[in-house]
Amino acid sequence: MQIDRETCQAELAEHGLIPRKYHGQFFTVDKNVINTLVDTIKKMARPGTKIVEIGGGLGYITEKLTEEFDDVDSLEVDEEMCSRLNKKFAHKKGLRILVQDILKYPPPAKDYLLVGNIPFHITGQIYRRFMSDEKHKPYGMVFITDKQYAKTLMGQPPRCYRVSLQAQAYGDIEIIADVPRTSVYPEPKVMSCILKITHNPTPLPPNFWEVVNYHFDNFPTKEVKSPKTMSLEDWIKLSEKTK
Repeated sequence: MQIDRETCQAELAEHGLIPRKYHGQFFTVDKNVINTLVDTIKKMARPGTKIVEIGGGLGYITEKLTEEFDDVDSLEVDEEMCSRLNKKFAHKKGLRILVQDILKYPPPAKDYLLVGNIPFHITGQIYRRFMSDEKHKPYGMVFITDKQYAKTLMGQPPRCYRVSLQAQAYGDIEIIADVPRTSVYPEPKVMSCILKITHNPTPLPPNFWEVVNYHFDNFPTKEVKSPKTMSLEDWIKLSEKTK
């Protein structure tokens, strides 16, 4: 499959499709970026794993995933895009293309990886659901995502936020590579990156989030003058003191 900006524009025009801002639709149009993304997924994948792709779009990442994995769910919330994907990949075995919102997707029972070019406007909701709320969590995530948000997940004092604690309690976080704006269509206003998160959970005291939320919502407190200056380890120690 030819992948570049011009091909993407031509394919959208041919089928009367437009990138919909309310779905956060951006298409990765750089083969090198896609290859790096999929190579990263391959290196962390367990035998027999399921791949759950967020946002099938025009199928540029989907096609590469199906070349490497034989159990892929590609989720696409846009019905027109989903119809196009079904026609394009009708011959592919082991691929399910679903009209599905990732925030409502029931996680598979087997081990799975969550991957894809994720919509910027629901980034926080995706991380919150699959790093904290969901009982059956993915054992890893590999995303093309907002680089500034990725840095926030990795944040350390004095810029350690609640979402930083969430991410760091979930596991290990690594920025694999930058994604130039020209590698994405339509060109986003922010720099993107390939982000790898490996599930390696830190045991938390039962009252951990109660303590964190209290001090973030009521600072300054006697114990915490500025919650963003507290690391994950600091919060664990404080939670253990206040059991």
